[in-house]
Formats: sequence, C-alpha cells, structure tokens
Amino acid sequence: MKLQSLSDIFEKRLLRIPDYQRGYAWLEHQYNDFWEDILHLNIDRVHYTGVITLEPVPRDIWRKWENDEWIIEGVGFKPFYVVDGQQRLTTSMLLMQAILESVDTDTLLNYQSLETIRKQYIINRAEDGLRESFIFGYEKDNPSDEYLKTKVFGVHSHSNQYQETLYTQNLSKAKAFFKEKLSELTTDEIAVIYKKLTQKFKFNLYEIDDEIDVYVTFETMNNRGKPLTSLELLKNRLIYLSTLFKEHEGHAVLRAKINNAWKTIYEYLGKNPEAPLSEHLFLRNHWTMYFKYTRRKGDDYIKFLLDEKFTARNVTHPKKEEDRISVEEIDKYVTSLQQSIRPWFYMHNPYFPLPEYTDEQNKLLLDRLHRLSFRAFKPLLLAAYVSQQSVEKVNLLLSAAERYNFTLFTLSQRRSNTGDTEFFSMSRDLMTKKITIESIVASITEWVDKYYDPNRFLAYISEKYELGNHGFFKWDGIRYFLYEHEQWLRSRGKQSSNKLSWEKLSATKKDSVTIEHIFPQTPKDPYWLSRFGTFSKEETQFVAHSLGNLVPLSRAKNSSLQNDSFDLKKNNGNGVGFYNGSASENELAQKEEWLPESILERGLELLKFMEERWDIVVGDNDFKTNLLHLAFLNDKEEVTI
Repeated sequence: MKLQSLSDIFEKRLLRIPDYQRGYAWLEHQYNDFWEDILHLNIDRVHYTGVITLEPVPRDIWRKWENDEWIIEGVGFKPFYVVDGQQRLTTSMLLMQAILESVDTDTLLNYQSLETIRKQYIINRAEDGLRESFIFGYEKDNPSDEYLKTKVFGVHSHSNQYQETLYTQNLSKAKAFFKEKLSELTTDEIAVIYKKLTQKFKFNLYEIDDEIDVYVTFETMNNRGKPLTSLELLKNRLIYLSTLFKEHEGHAVLRAKINNAWKTIYEYLGKNPEAPLSEHLFLRNHWTMYFKYTRRKGDDYIKFLLDEKFTARNVTHPKKEEDRISVEEIDKYVTSLQQSIRPWFYMHNPYFPLPEYTDEQNKLLLDRLHRLSFRAFKPLLLAAYVSQQSVEKVNLLLSAAERYNFTLFTLSQRRSNTGDTEFFSMSRDLMTKKITIESIVASITEWVDKYYDPNRFLAYISEKYELGNHGFFKWDGIRYFLYEHEQWLRSRGKQSSNKLSWEKLSATKKDSVTIEHIFPQTPKDPYWLSRFGTFSKEETQFVAHSLGNLVPLSRAKNSSLQNDSFDLKKNNGNGVGFYNGSASENELAQKEEWLPESILERGLELLKFMEERWDIVVGDNDFKTNLLHLAFLNDKEEVTI
C-alpha cells in the first residue's frame, strides 16, 4: 500500500474523532518523541509515522452536521471517523497550529500563505462568508470539541461552553510544548519543520467500508504511543457484538447506546484534570459489583469480559445455552456502566460540585475514607450509590467502613486482604437490593469485634522502637490520626478556618516537615537538658517519639528552629510558632511548660480521643502507658525545674 503524507490525508476529507473515543491522551514523553523524530529527520528522507484508519461517516449521520453539509454536498469533501491513529493525528494538528502561531502573518511556508494552510488543515470558510467547517476535530458532543476549536485553534465561539478535562489539559500542554520548541527556531527552520510534517511524515492509510471489519480489526491494530486500553477494547468488542444481532431490530440502537455510554465514561474519568481516574480501576470494581466475581488478580476482570463473557461465540453458537448473550443483556450491562461512572467520580471527588450530591456529612465521610483508603469497600459503596440507597444509609456504611479500616489495619495491623472476599461478594446483592445496608453494617461490626486487637498495636509500636527507635513517629497511621484529632479540636472550638492542609500533611517530600517533635529528637537547648537531661539515650527516644510529643504542623518550619526551647516553639518573635498555627498547635501554645509528664498526659488524652472517635477500648491506663512507652516515667522521681 502506498504511504500517504499529511497533505494527502487532508485532501478533500473532513476528519472527526467520534464522541465515544477517549480524548487526547499523549503525555510529554510521547509528543517529545514526535518532535525529536521531526526535528532530526533528514529533509531528503521520509519517516514512517504509523497507521491511520478511517471509517466513512454514514449519510444519515453527517446530514445532521448543520455546519458541514455545505462543504460535503457543495464542495465534495468526504467525512470520515478516525478509527485508529487519533493520537498521532491530533499531535500533528497541534504542531500545525503552533507553527501558524509562531511566524508572522505575511510569512510564506513552502510558497503557501498561512491562510491557505489554515484552510487546508484547520478551517475552511465558504466564499459567502456565512459558512465555515473545521477540517479536523471532534464530533460535536465530545467534551473536547469546543475546547479544540476555541482554546487550541483560536477561533471565536459564541457559546464558549468548553469543559476543562484531563484531555483538554493534555491538548493545551502539547500545544504549549510545541510553541516553546518553535520559539527557538528561525522562520526558515520553522518552514522546514512544516515541510517535514506535511510531506515527509508518511502514514499507512486505511479506509474501511464494511462496518464489521472496523471492529474485528481494531483490537489487533498496532498503535504507536499509547496501546489500546481495556476500556477501548471492551467498547470495541461490544459494538462488534451489536453487529451480530442482524435479525434483532434493536441492534442499531444498542450501538448508539454503547457509544453514548463511553462518551459519558470518558467525560467523568477526565472530569477533574488534577486527579484523573483510572479506567482499569473503574472497570475492575464495576466488574466485581456487577458479576460477583471475586478473584482479584491483575487483569482477571478483562480476561473474563473479553474471553469468557462477551465473545462472538456466546452470541452465535455458545457451548451451553446459559452462556448465550442477548441484545438485552449487553444493553443492561452498558447501562450499568454508564450509570456507575458518575457516582464513581463522586466517590473520588466528594467536594467537586455535582448537583445531585449535596449532603455535607456524606462528603465528609467519603473524604475520610478516601484519605484513609477505601480498601475492599469500593464495590460496596458503588453499589450503594447505584442502587440509590438513602443518603442516611450510605452514611452508615461509610462510617462502618472507615471504622473497619482504621481499627483492623491502621491499629491492629491485620493482613491487607482481611475480609475482602466477604465484602466483595456483598456488592452485587446490595446493587440488586437482595441485602440491606443495615445487615452489611452489622457484618462489618462483627468483623471489628472479632479482629480488632490493641495488643497487636502495642506489638507494632514496640517493633517500630526496636527497629529504629522511632515509635509512633513511624506509625503508618500517624498523619491520618492526628488530622482527625485536629478536625475534632476545630469542631469543638468552633474554629472556622482550617490551617492544616491534608495535602501538606500527607506530602512525602523530604523537605516538607509535617509532623513536629515538641521535645526534640536531639535536645541541646538548656531548656530541654534541664527537664529531660537525666534520661538515658533509649528513654530519650521513647519520650521523643511517643504519641503525646507529636503535633501536626500547619506550615513547614525552618530546621534550625526544631531544637529550640518550648517558649520559642510557641512564639519565636518573628511570627512563627504554635500560637498562630493549627488547632493542635494553639492548644499547645496555652501550656506554660513542656515536661515528661506533659507528654504522658497528652498521650493519654489522644488515646481517649481514639477510643471515643472509633468506639473501641484501647485498654486501662497501665496498658495505655505501656503502649506510649512511658511506663518508666512512673519510676522516676518528680522532675524539678
């Protein structure tokens, strides 16, 4: 097959990325490779760039494209869907637009004016000045469509109703990358880049006429850059199966439903560009809920969906009649996927504005579980939202799940898969309303009663001291626990401002100090030596890393202040200190002294909060003192100042 250049591909064609495909997914390392290929290509040679596969758009569809009918019927352009190769084709157009914006308006590139180039690749305007068509773009309902036209191609829009998503963010970053690279080149060098892009980058171009062939071949297409994802493969398979129901009058409707469902799924996976959601995790958790399939190893879910469930054999000649799948069954599954993506997004973004989720307690409980870890409860919670349980009942489930995860894993240090199978298996029954949230909460409570063990927490903290003398400071739950205590102090004191950011507290950067030792790890100041100087090295570490000596910081503090006296820690005279920090710091700023018994007293108070917050018993005062590793203080004489 003859290789085609970009100028060949854009010869009297309108190219549209269907609304059910994912948006622009290339990241910097991929479009940087694209740039390096074009930059270092010898002008006398050609570069094989990959496959572009096009599917003709049916007449009954393009006739609805009001803005494009003139160029199709009147000028003779042919409309195509980009079935494969959309990432590299989109990248080519981003570079094209960057080139047009990087040279003066009267510049000629390969003897062509910028307006001629824009007309061939970007937008073609009719001579009457009333009609215009974008040559390349997304289908109208794709969330990236308006963004590409206005923010990338720079064409004025009367609606300006584009959405910011992960995919539009990727478009913007790629274009900015190319503009920065082009800014380092002369106009003549940019002209060479343009020639290479339009004439020297060559593609294998396929036009597929038979509908079935599109979906049969799609799964085996070689896609340079990002391989086909499980979600793309599943969509393609379901659409292919829809073509096998030729005798069923609903098969065409089914294909439209699949396309519409995938449009919704891609929209919500990328709706928060700062925290895009994983296609893999969404499909796997939905699979667990929908099929009650409890094996949880890697890609088991997609093997089940593609190799066992949604196969052509199960449509045409299944081994067993119970394996036969119908239009109605596929329709039901697709509908469930579409209905699940919105609550799935909400579960991970509780404070993102969505009109149907307004309960503040629900948002708070979701946020807690998100910070702590959902663990085995994602399918159950998804089932609760999909089955439209009352918000009060969902809140009961969220509270029970958070208590379970904190007491069994953060405190008792149980195996990470404890209870997984049990809770996974409940999710389908909850989705179909065969069981109630009350019965699930009762089961969760029974698990806590059986497996919560404060002695395991004591053993865990003791091990932390033995391995590195770091005690509670290295407890994997210290940030979550202290943050929850901080929020409790705020609510008790009716403090409206939140000076402690979870993002900062949970940061892992080495230079981000988030947990402060009140009594320092290496005490050198006379203040500390006079109050703690009689302790052995081991006792000093016990005290320094005990729970009551740790406080979450509302800001990073200069390391030189960390060993200062308690008075300077409260207020160093330069606007830094506990006095104007978080609620926890404010509480400490009220204390006159910081003594060994202060650390024991605060540690016991924190453990009392733990008991009340999670409705558990840690132990009596002797046990708690041993847990804090401060029993030796009872054998010491009273410290004198």
